[in-house]
Amino acid sequence: MHLEQLWRYPVKSIGGERLDAVAVGVLGIEGDRGIGVRDERDEFTWAGDVPGLMRVGAVTVEPGVVELHLPDGRRVRSDAPDADRLLSEAVEAKVTLDAHQTHWLEGALHVMTTTTLRSLAAALPDSAIDVTRFRPNLVLDGAVDDGTTGHPEQGWIGRRLAIGGLRLRFTQPCERCVMITKETTTVPHDRAVLRWVARELGNSLGVYAAVETPGTVHVGDTAHWLD
Repeated sequence: MHLEQLWRYPVKSIGGERLDAVAVGVLGIEGDRGIGVRDERDEFTWAGDVPGLMRVGAVTVEPGVVELHLPDGRRVRSDAPDADRLLSEAVEAKVTLDAHQTHWLEGALHVMTTTTLRSLAAALPDSAIDVTRFRPNLVLDGAVDDGTTGHPEQGWIGRRLAIGGLRLRFTQPCERCVMITKETTTVPHDRAVLRWVARELGNSLGVYAAVETPGTVHVGDTAHWLD
């Protein structure tokens, strides 16, 4: 196998950025979900409550600062005085940006395979299947499938994998929710995707991993099993 795609999501529930290389620590990719979105009650919210967030993109400018790509084509830095107002207008809800950190060691990274994405596309020919629906950090290509499920990573729980200097331990399946039905910057709203995943895969798609040994990874790095 090798690392086909590498993704960071600088703002929780907002579209991410595709990377060529990145440092990964015990809490995951540096800068991943380092900013959250608060609602009018001053509580952290998500795209399940504010669907418009998924139609916004974000790229890292510097630590703790991102550039938001709004659906109408405008771009604004998160530290700009009017950032909250412009984002609120774009998502049609009163929101503000704030520092955020998820401390979930057992789910530091979300991993999927190109095999799974192809299997989904074959099973749902009328749906637009794109990685942006599922928001993985790592997408691996060349995974060996047992020929029965088309979703090889579902059988990786408990195993350990090396990618470059990074060492991972797969901990649990990724349980899905309405996030994968939402319109993103590249795909339309589609409830059929979640219905199929719930019915055929027990509502799990992709896997979470803990970082046993931090390291820097690059797209194209070879991945090999440690057990």
